[in-house]
Amino acid sequence: VWTDGEKLKPTDRLRKVLKHGSLTIGFIGLAETLKALIGKHHGESEEAQKLGLEIIKFMRNRCDEYCDKYNLNFTLIATPAEGLSGRFIGIDKAIYGRIKGVTDRAYYTNSFHVPVYYNISIKYDPSSYTVSSLYGFPEGPYHIPAEKDIINAKINAGFDKLILNNDYFIKKSNLLVDFSANAKGYIVDKTVEYMKNLSIDNFIINAGGDLYISGKKNKEYFNTGIIDPDNKNTTLSIVNIENMALATSGNYERYFIDNDKYISHIFEGITYEPVNNYKSVSVIAENAEKADGFATLFYLLDINEITNYCKKFNVAVLILTNNHKIVKLCNWEKYEKL
Repeated sequence: VWTDGEKLKPTDRLRKVLKHGSLTIGFIGLAETLKALIGKHHGESEEAQKLGLEIIKFMRNRCDEYCDKYNLNFTLIATPAEGLSGRFIGIDKAIYGRIKGVTDRAYYTNSFHVPVYYNISIKYDPSSYTVSSLYGFPEGPYHIPAEKDIINAKINAGFDKLILNNDYFIKKSNLLVDFSANAKGYIVDKTVEYMKNLSIDNFIINAGGDLYISGKKNKEYFNTGIIDPDNKNTTLSIVNIENMALATSGNYERYFIDNDKYISHIFEGITYEPVNNYKSVSVIAENAEKADGFATLFYLLDINEITNYCKKFNVAVLILTNNHKIVKLCNWEKYEKL
């Protein structure tokens, strides 16, 4: 199993082979831990999400300490641990009794997942690419596909058709997934991490409209403008942000018109039909992956839903409606240039 393991003698120390592999420490039940501590899990409140990140960071830091102390490859993993999730909750229930939101179900929630019973929006579904790709998105040529192909693609779409297991997944149908709503943001965040590890503090990263602004330029804020898609010479808003991210999602770059019907590249995850809710949605958040993901999700939601989510997750939002009305939500104004 371990490199050089076959060379070990009965009196040899295991350290000789353990150094070749990873010693993983897994965790389950973050959601239940948060429920026990503050009464809400990380899908329910920003406070719980921050505490959850602190808990995971603490465990990760401890693994890093062990790496330095023992010169071995300790690491932290978010494990599914299907067997333990059921076994451990049974043990805890016998000791502590039935605790609402903690031991009142048949299993603990896997790793850092949001509990499966919690009702979250399903309007955003990366597997909607199964359908949108038939239209030629993202790069074209664009066209209306045959109705039978659309029906078949909708049958195959759905995240319930994926079985996720550690570092691989199994497709239960012929579906396609597109994580571009988060992927650019994730790459930006990893680049920010790299830059800051080099002690570079003042910079801007722009990945196709996904921005992260770190520090200032000559002690002055970087000015960042949200361009009006109908008039590229004007701005909808100019913001001053520092150590924060900005992302925009909209219907004005990848689209086509067929028989007076506007077909956007953004498809929702219930009907798997193209949506045309707004001209653009911009989001300011503490990292680019969060800003990127929420910009796409908010494009699929109505104003009331967006307001609830942006308050809950502490992000600021600027919306340009299709009739060119500007809507600012969740303290967008506090970031605007004075």
